[in-house]
Amino acid sequence: MKNIVYIKIAAVVAAGIGLMAIVIGSKVLMGVFTPDYHVIPWLVKYNVIMGIISIIAGVVIWLNHRFCVKLTAFVALTHISVLILLLTVFVSVVADHSIKAMIFRSVTWVVLFVIVLRKTNHNPVIT
Repeated sequence: MKNIVYIKIAAVVAAGIGLMAIVIGSKVLMGVFTPDYHVIPWLVKYNVIMGIISIIAGVVIWLNHRFCVKLTAFVALTHISVLILLLTVFVSVVADHSIKAMIFRSVTWVVLFVIVLRKTNHNPVIT
């Protein structure tokens, strides 16, 4: 029973992060909101796309689907990869806000991955 509660909480957090990324990113893309820091256009598009994937991941986690571990790992690793890219290639143009947001996403998704990995019975080995 405890495992189900952890899975449901992880699902809500995943979908919530995704929803926030979609709402904020879409406002920036549509010109409704203009941040007071430098915006990298591809990063905003990435955030919206990953927001959609995060909502899908939230549903997959909620349903305790057999792909929940792999999808959670994918999102975590993708965010970590983009964070590394921002800290190396784009370090001279990326805003501190973007770095902090990507650190938050990366850490949160690693925690979600650990929860999903430990609280489900799904084998994460690719078959």
